[in-house]
Amino acid sequence: MAVTAIDLQVDDVPAAVSLLHRAYGWTVTADEDGFGEVMAGDLRIMLSKDAMVPWGATDGVILHEYVADVPAAVERATAAGAELLLGPLRTDWGTEAAYLRGPGNLVVDLCRDQPAGP
Repeated sequence: MAVTAIDLQVDDVPAAVSLLHRAYGWTVTADEDGFGEVMAGDLRIMLSKDAMVPWGATDGVILHEYVADVPAAVERATAAGAELLLGPLRTDWGTEAAYLRGPGNLVVDLCRDQPAGP
């Protein structure tokens, strides 16, 4: 079995859908005031203003997008309105990464694996 979808709670669904599409090129499959959905490869990301079940505010979720060129992907994302939080940098676990934030505190790590070495 595999996880094929996640649902994230955000305050401004249309703004989040728009940024994820413009900044990362993810395909929009639903775009309404209270619910949106994008496809990030095979992963369905649902964005909801209100939860169907009562839960508290969500926090601490990072979406990871593997790209061929981190600086170019960062340029595209920031031009679309994402806020660069950190990077690009080489992580201790061997990736090149940059962390960006969008509406609803959605954080995306644009990253690529790097060969081991200095």
